[in-house]
Formats: sequence, structure tokens, C-alpha cells
Amino acid sequence: MIRSFVQFLDRPGSIYALITGYVLSAVLQGLAFVQLIWFLRDFLGTDPATSQTSLLILLGLGIAAFIVHAITATAANKISATEVVGNTISRIGSRVSQLPLGWFNAETAGKISSAVSNQTSTLSHVASILLPHLISTTVAPATMIIVLWFVEFRLALVLTIVVVVVAFLGRWANSLLLKEQKVAPAVNAKTAGRILEQAKLQPVLRARGLVGTQWQPVDDALDEEQKTLGNIMRAQARPTLSFIVVAQVMFAVVLAYGLSLVLDGQLDVAAYIGIAVMAARFTGPISQLSNYATDFQNANVALESINEILIAPTLPEPTQPRMPTSTDIQLNSIRFGYTESTPLFKDFSLTANAGEITAVVGPSGCGKTTITKLVARFWDVAEGSITIGGVDVCDISTDQLMDMTAIVFQDVYLFDTTIKENVRISRPDATDEEVAEAMRRAGLDHVLEYLPDGADTQVGEGGKSLSGGERQRVSIARAFLKDAPILLLDEVTSALDTENEASITASLLDLAQGRTVIIIAHRLSTVMNADQVYVLSGRDSGEPTHVVESGKPTELAKQDGPFAAMLADFKEVSRWQI
Repeated sequence: MIRSFVQFLDRPGSIYALITGYVLSAVLQGLAFVQLIWFLRDFLGTDPATSQTSLLILLGLGIAAFIVHAITATAANKISATEVVGNTISRIGSRVSQLPLGWFNAETAGKISSAVSNQTSTLSHVASILLPHLISTTVAPATMIIVLWFVEFRLALVLTIVVVVVAFLGRWANSLLLKEQKVAPAVNAKTAGRILEQAKLQPVLRARGLVGTQWQPVDDALDEEQKTLGNIMRAQARPTLSFIVVAQVMFAVVLAYGLSLVLDGQLDVAAYIGIAVMAARFTGPISQLSNYATDFQNANVALESINEILIAPTLPEPTQPRMPTSTDIQLNSIRFGYTESTPLFKDFSLTANAGEITAVVGPSGCGKTTITKLVARFWDVAEGSITIGGVDVCDISTDQLMDMTAIVFQDVYLFDTTIKENVRISRPDATDEEVAEAMRRAGLDHVLEYLPDGADTQVGEGGKSLSGGERQRVSIARAFLKDAPILLLDEVTSALDTENEASITASLLDLAQGRTVIIIAHRLSTVMNADQVYVLSGRDSGEPTHVVESGKPTELAKQDGPFAAMLADFKEVSRWQI
């Protein structure tokens, strides 16, 4: 564990310095207890005045042990509070920023939340709590036993036997705990993810009348977590009871056997009292060994959970990145699925010409949004290739690819800052005038008129103070400000009213000039303004999605095909008014 732990320290050697300090302090403690025998022999002897030297040695050992422990503990607390916590969170944050966007979901969000809170806290206790307890529990008694062999080997043998028994009990306890605790992080992450999910779904749940009641997935996750916790507690209880029994039996045997040696004249009273004190010193740590074993396993599990994030595979970066000279996009016979056994796309092809708007339509669940995410390389395809200007997206660096694309999805997340700064995120070096122009083109200027602080209005966590349509406008303004040559739009007008839809559509058409646009279309106006349309199949039969028909919308509208039927449905729906 120590080898894995040092990666979170500024100076890897500092942990070994701490171990040395704790060991030295424990040895001094053990020697102090042994010195008690010689002090008592002098004090209870014929000339008590000679006990002063023994007392000074005893006090010196005790004070030295205290000073060494205090210095080591102070350094350990500093390392735990600054290096371990700071470096762990920093490394997790750095790694998360490098992971492919397709890695993130409710479960992984729970893992991250658990890692930066519970697991990091557990890891911070290694240097300041776990190590001193483990070392003090083992090294100090070991020191006493070694010296005791030269004082009274028979009682030393009893204590040695106890150590062997405790070692076997420790291995048994570890095996029990490890089995149960290995599943705990996954269960905790699942619960955290479900709770986060429930918080995000409050509007939906309340619309269904689920107010003041639990959501079943959360209940199930909590039940599973409670069951896991119960298993851990039971796994810990049996070894704890065993350690307590062993400690008490050991203490009773030492007292009884030592007394018999005193009565037989084979052991002096001073040595007996000193050994009894040492046996009492043994009792406490042995009784707590199960707790220390639990802490040790918790630290190991925390390390594994954090390392699971730190070693999560990133999408490979090209060693020699290539920059496309044009922005036409091609999906060439790709195969992709969220699970290997069920491909969403198989031998699927699509072309979005540079400077044109390519609309993608089809039933829900057919993978329309997935196409835009694959172009942005949220995931890599299993077969085939996706190219921009003839260059495989795998050969374009992530920074270059992100610079080339502006993405607007239906689910818009805003940071807890002002509207202006949320727009500026897409291009941090933009001037206030450029940000204002982007907001105007997105139709945000009309929204800002009735907000108390205009563009400086705080939006709250996730943008909760704004409506869905207003958040969508902020996202559109980001795309305007970024001014990227490729636009990936997941029906950006879906949350807007009819009046504003027309103005936003006009702005998007203006923005699309000279740019490659892939738009997931649901509205008639979006479809008919596209240069070409791809109609995708549904997945009712379980077959991979494929292109049913493609071409210019005006030409497809004249044919008796799925697109013409879809247009008829659009027109029928548009006649409805309230």
C-alpha cells in the first residue's frame, strides 16, 4: 500500500521518514516499559536511593518517546492536510479533464464524488492516524518481548505465543473484511449517482406526483448499501470479539503464571509488577487490532477506488497530429455500440459537406445525438473511421478538434456564475463587446432586458434561475462566440417558442455560412432549411440503425418515402393551436 500511497506526496521519501519516526517512538516506549522493571527492583530493594538513576533513565525514555512522536505526528498532520488531500484532489481533477466525455454517466459521477470526499478523507488518515496506530501496536510490544526474553523467558514465551495467535487472527480478519469491503466503493458510488440523479430529476418526479416520497432506484441503492454495510459490520464483529478474548486470556495467564513463579521464588516481585504492567499495555492494542485492520483495509479500498479513476483509459492522442485543410465530415462504414454485443451502428456511413447544413432525422433512440458525439470524439468507433477534411479524428489532437467544433446539446449545463461569464467560457479571451454581440445574435438581449442585473445576473447552480429556453440561448451564444468552423447542434430550437424560433433559425443560417453543420432536427423549419437530410431507421426490430433515405429536402419531399410521411406529420402537428 505504501508504494501506491507515495504517489500523492510531494516528496515520496517523507513517508519513510514518518515511518522511521513512529518506529523510533514505539521502540522508546517499549524500552520505557521494560526499564520499569529495573526501577522497581531498585526502588523496592534494600537501598531505595539507588532508584534515582533508574527513574531518570525511565523518565528520559518516556520524554524522548513523547518528543519523537510529537515531531513525527506534527509532520504527519501537515502532510495529510496539505499534500495528500491537495494532491489527490488535484490528480483526480486533472485526470477527469483528460477522460473521454463518453466516460461520464451517473455511476462515474458518483465515483468521482465519493473519491474526492470519502475516499480522499480516508486516504488522508494513513499518515496521521493509521500508521502511528499500527506501528505503536506492533513495534512497542515487540520491543518489550525481545527484552523480556532476557528477564523472564517463560513469560516472554507466553507473550510470543499470543503474538503468533494474533497474527493468524489478523490474517483471518483481513480476509473477511477484504471480501466485503471490495464491493463497498461500487455500492457507494452507485448510491451517490442515484441520489445525484434524483436531484436532477426533481421536475420530472414532481410532475408525476412523487412529492415527499422516495424514488425506487434510490431506495434500492440505499437498501443495497445498508446490506453491504451490515455485512462489513458482521465481518468486523467476529474478529473484534476474538481479539478481545485473546487479550483478556493472555492478561489472566500472565498474571496467574507470573504469580506462581513469584510464590515459587523464581521471579522477584518487582519484575512481576513490571511484567504485569507490560501485559496490561498489550491488552489495549490487541483488543483494537480488528479496528486497525478495518482502517487498513479501508485505506487499501480507498486507494483502489481512486486509482480506478486515475488509470481510467483516455482516448489515445496522436504522436504526430494532423490538421485538416477542410471541414467536410465523413462517417465511413462505422461500427459503434454502447455495449459490444448490441451495436447501435454497423457499416454506417454519412457525409456532411463543408459549408452545408446536414440535418439528421429519425425516431427516438436511433442514435442521432450519438452521431454528433462521435464526430466530437466522445468515443472511438470499433470499426470504420470518422474523418474531417479527409483526416481521421483519431489523428487530430483533442485540443485541435475542440477548437474546430462548437457543440450545442439539448441538455444545457451552466456554471454558477453570471450569464456573461457563462457565454465567455467558450472563448475566455473574448472582449465584452464580442460577448455582447454573441448574446444579441442568440436572442439573449431580449432576455437580459427584464433580468435585474442584465448580463451580470447570477444563474445559480446548473443555471437553475433561468428557464430551459433561456439556458438554451446561452448555449447558442457560446457557439456564436466560439465561431468554430464546425457546428454540432442537437435541435437547438427545441426549447424555444415559435416567435423566437424564427429569429434563432435565421441567426443559425447566417452562422452556418461557410461552415459545416450537423443538426439533429425535429422541427419542420430546421429540416427544410437544410442542404441535405439523412433519414435514419428506428430500432424496433433490434437491428442496427441505418440510413433509410438521404438527399435534398425538397427532392425527398416529392418522393413517396419516409421523409415525405414525416413532413406530412410535421404539417399536421403544426395546425394544432391552443
